[in-house]
Amino acid sequence: MTAFTPQTDPNPSGRSRRLKAAQKKYQFSHTHVSPLALVDHVPMHDEFSAAWILKVTDRVMVSLTNMAEVEVCPDHREFHLTKHNLLRKLRTQSDCLLRGVKHIVEDALKFNIKVGSHSVRPESLDDYIDLFHTIGLPPVANDSTNDEVFAWMRVGGPNSVMIHQMTEPDERFPVTDSHLQETCPDDCLDAAFSEGRVYLCDYALLSGATAGNYPHGQKYLHVPLAMFVLDSETRRLKPIAIQCDQKPGRKNPIITPTCGWNWLLAKMAVEMADGNIHEAVTHLGRTHLYMDPFVVTTHRQFAPNHPLYRLLTPHFEGTLAINQAAWQHLIANKGPVEKLMSVSIRSAREACVQGVQTYDFNSAFLPETFAARGVADAEHFPDYPYRDDSILYWQAIRNWTKSYVDLYYPDDQTVLDDTEVQNWYRELVSKEGGRISGLGINDAIPTVEYLADVLTMVIFTCSVQHAAVNFPQYELMSYVPNMPLAMYKPAPTSREGATEQDYLAALPPMDMAELQMDLGYLLGSTHYTQIGQYDRGQFRDPAVREPLASFQHELTGIGATIRQRNKTRRPYTFLDVHGVPQSINI
Repeated sequence: MTAFTPQTDPNPSGRSRRLKAAQKKYQFSHTHVSPLALVDHVPMHDEFSAAWILKVTDRVMVSLTNMAEVEVCPDHREFHLTKHNLLRKLRTQSDCLLRGVKHIVEDALKFNIKVGSHSVRPESLDDYIDLFHTIGLPPVANDSTNDEVFAWMRVGGPNSVMIHQMTEPDERFPVTDSHLQETCPDDCLDAAFSEGRVYLCDYALLSGATAGNYPHGQKYLHVPLAMFVLDSETRRLKPIAIQCDQKPGRKNPIITPTCGWNWLLAKMAVEMADGNIHEAVTHLGRTHLYMDPFVVTTHRQFAPNHPLYRLLTPHFEGTLAINQAAWQHLIANKGPVEKLMSVSIRSAREACVQGVQTYDFNSAFLPETFAARGVADAEHFPDYPYRDDSILYWQAIRNWTKSYVDLYYPDDQTVLDDTEVQNWYRELVSKEGGRISGLGINDAIPTVEYLADVLTMVIFTCSVQHAAVNFPQYELMSYVPNMPLAMYKPAPTSREGATEQDYLAALPPMDMAELQMDLGYLLGSTHYTQIGQYDRGQFRDPAVREPLASFQHELTGIGATIRQRNKTRRPYTFLDVHGVPQSINI
């Protein structure tokens, strides 16, 4: 096939006019979440589609019914039911009422719940279970306090990117053989280190952040270290020690699974830190906002008939609109993030920005991240569902992008000669443009192989990576005791002495638990579009049919593999092929 370059376009003047029009429509702002690069205004074409609105409407109606059933105030209960009934009527009537549906859906995405002057404290964990009525209770509520679940959350939870192998002791965390042997009596640290079985979750990214106090007074922020070992016989990951802050000392002891309620409180400190980093960095920063400049630049630098425009734009549907909702409402002052999280809203935004700015594009390729953390070897570290499932998709997407670009770029020189590809790259890394760090080789996209890598990273982030960090918000985070986003009492300063009442007092009050449940359910259960299922006519070139069919066949095989794996492991459902959307749209 003839290589594609802008110079081969039969209507170059029309192409130039279209690009200029797009560049006027899609402009950067570096002030919305300063200094990140986001679209200044969302063009009409990128607003939420009617199909998306109707999909989210179904979830909003369930949420409103649940709110009404939980509500004790008759007036508030009636308000929720009235809104539900109005939405149901609008939903079933003519398209001319879509604007009304859209207004209610967008209002729901603001998560503006009532906040009183005081909060009701839980009397037992059953109070959190009682929040679930129309919204189904996630299965994790049955065993969330188990150490096996705590370990699994590090490899199958919403933030399964933190755990890394330790090759030597860490002076910040002076764990001894006696600590290890409280859980593993026949093991020792020297053997565990020499055999590569020691792993750490380090939440130092939160160092320097300040704790919030809205809306119910002081919350507590810890920066914990959590150590795990692979059992020498079963190869199962076991938690063995937690230190709730970075500097060891008498008031910051090493707490182990034998420490009763103190251990549960230490695990809560880890889950809180993990959840705060997940929401601000891994989720919002490194999927949603990280992809925003790719959406903008693709529209600004590729004409609509460019093959890379046709490949990428389905993976950008709804992204600018949902990102605008996030920065305008979720991370606004006194918005849901400030209500829910232990970090102050200023620290949350700073963590988000730092997470994007320190995300080196080339180093973030999925295989490299596993290798860098020492967790790539599935024989050595066998139970890591996020790794095992996501790498299948990475490989399939890489096969698809390479087959696709091979149709248009027979050699490296044709990539270098495509001015639109190179302009796309230059604007993505420009300080006046996308401000993406670490993208490119020798100030260019120089080869066919590297172009396929770049496209793989973009498509994977928009689809699989976002699915892996978004959809656990319902199944693993909506039941608050499993991953509370804030602590309302400090972590223990000794190895023993805490009680069940201390544990309950540290958990969020009931109105914050309801907000976390509603947010987790709505965001974590809305699936719109499916990876690999492009609209008919998206690719007009008949040569694309064969590689696309191969990609879709590979995706079907991945789905079968994951379903088979889930028969013999704790189910990891977030990357089921039917539940991975094409784009970041929720």
